Amino acid sequence: MNTTGKALLKYSIVFAVALAFMLPAAAMAPKAPVAKAPQGIHALDPEWIEQATGFSTPSRGINYVSAVDENVVWAAAYDGTAPTAACNDYTMTTNGGTTWTPGAVTGATGLSSAMIFALDANTAWDCMYYVDGGTQGIYKTTNGGATWARQTTAVFDSNLGAFPDCIHFFDANNGWCMGDPTSGYFEIYTTTDGGTTWNRVPSSDIAAPLSGEWGVVGYYSAIGDNIWFGTELGRVYHSADRGYTWTAAQTTLGAYTKPVFKDALNGLAIDLNSAATAELSETSDGGANWAAVTMSGTCYDNDLCYIPGTTNTYYSTGAASTGSGSGASYSDDGGHTWTDFADQAGVQMMNMGFVANKLGWAGAFNTDDVTGGIWKHLAQTNPEPTLTVSITGGTGFTVKVSNVGDGDATGVAFTATITGGLFMKQRSFSGTIGPLAKQTFQSQTFTVMGIGLGIIKKPVPVISATATCTEGKTGTASINAKIFLSKVTVV
Repeated sequence: MNTTGKALLKYSIVFAVALAFMLPAAAMAPKAPVAKAPQGIHALDPEWIEQATGFSTPSRGINYVSAVDENVVWAAAYDGTAPTAACNDYTMTTNGGTTWTPGAVTGATGLSSAMIFALDANTAWDCMYYVDGGTQGIYKTTNGGATWARQTTAVFDSNLGAFPDCIHFFDANNGWCMGDPTSGYFEIYTTTDGGTTWNRVPSSDIAAPLSGEWGVVGYYSAIGDNIWFGTELGRVYHSADRGYTWTAAQTTLGAYTKPVFKDALNGLAIDLNSAATAELSETSDGGANWAAVTMSGTCYDNDLCYIPGTTNTYYSTGAASTGSGSGASYSDDGGHTWTDFADQAGVQMMNMGFVANKLGWAGAFNTDDVTGGIWKHLAQTNPEPTLTVSITGGTGFTVKVSNVGDGDATGVAFTATITGGLFMKQRSFSGTIGPLAKQTFQSQTFTVMGIGLGIIKKPVPVISATATCTEGKTGTASINAKIFLSKVTVV
């Protein structure tokens, strides 16, 4: 497939399009394109506020957010009315989004942005791909976007079917970028001088691609020296040495896969080719092995973001134009349980970028230069606790109460009950933990005596526990357990 055709295919599954916009049949992806929502939708959720990205052209959508800190944020844009058209626009802020200053990547006419990565208020890199003119590749600015220059040694030759997908810098000098396979292997480069010189990683140091496999724009994650990027066949590539050597592993997903890691070992991968509700896969060994995630609640399918500094909190966003596929949700347990930001329901929200204290931004569409285009998630001023409960067996059973929230929990107490089984010496238990600091846990073990093996017409016992705190938060858990004398086995 030529580069223009690949751009149509890639972007038809990621970006919102206008109701009147129709993709050519050859470019259709399994996920139907979504339409840009009517203008004038304003959510009331106090955690999110709408900001103006400053574009004078309406319907500029934000497809990538690079948040440097609480003040400096850069964002790449695309044409929300014709998302496969060339668009080299970006916007940036140095005051936390109070004002955004739009601009265009100079020298990149005929190109569009795959993603943008910012180091500070002056320095940023943009992966620009070919649409209808120009020379694609990595473009860099060192003067706040006033001028940009293409870094020629990261070749990404569109005549060879190349396509730049991702870029990341560890500091001002050391960086990595990648694109689709050319000459039979992924086009991956590293640099030690800020991109003045990019060196292609040899094929012997990269796991071979599957037939027809390619990367996806902006679908990567970086923690320390580790980098992961996803492919459209459900695989995740991993480097533990800043991009110099690579392995690949199959997730439980089968399509456009974005890895999102919270540390060097633990992370999620999301299938962003699903309809309205995403599919997730999880790993606890750095991406060598993956398991499907069973979820409750809605995880949206436009973007997934780990929230820095939290124990296990992720946000998701959705941008579908119809039905219930637009909005935002959060999970405090690593993607297993999702809760909607209720007042964001029906609001198209896209790529996210977050910094400390739950401060971050999510892309949207603008109406004009003073209305809309991006949502800011406010920093927490009154952090709250979040309680979770787990029950394990052994000699008796143990109740573990964890505070996975951002504030301390006081007056923590819990009760536990056993139903079913025979000859139970005690069926009700209670305990007081007292204060439970954020991101900590405490456990208590209780001795039981009885028989519950699921025979002689008596059901297997059920052990349930509920924890509460003074701040009004509640956590619950329930397990089935076989009990023989004092031994408890979870079933």
